[in-house]
Amino acid sequence: MSTTPTPEEARRALQDVDRRRDQTAAAAGWPWWAWLATGVAAVACGFAADRYPDFVRTYGITIVVLLLVASMLPNTRWGAALLKRPVRRRATADTSALLWSVLVVALLIGGMTLASALDVPHVWVWSGLIVGVLMAAAGPWWQRRVLIRSA
Repeated sequence: MSTTPTPEEARRALQDVDRRRDQTAAAAGWPWWAWLATGVAAVACGFAADRYPDFVRTYGITIVVLLLVASMLPNTRWGAALLKRPVRRRATADTSALLWSVLVVALLIGGMTLASALDVPHVWVWSGLIVGVLMAAAGPWWQRRVLIRSA
């Protein structure tokens, strides 16, 4: 009895592995509407910071704490069950993804600081708009890249 698969069986097995990897990545990732909502929230925060600075001074820390809790929630059993997210990505060390993330954040912070120093009007609105569009447009692509690459 031979245990060597035929070329057709091997091809089907590899296709099945690819299909399962894509299913796992889709289950572990956020849906497109969540990225869009996050982008809209970033734009709204930028607008609120520019138009109503007292609101941000009063509730800024509360908003940051809520965002941190929301980002950590899917990484707990209770949070994953609450969000109905059965699959969680295994954290692997990917220095290139980390370096790109740090570079983008540094460029955003540097650009905002430079714009503030040059007294560009409505810096917060522009910053919120840039971050919001970046999250809504590039977020799903980045997530898929990270999930498929680490699978």
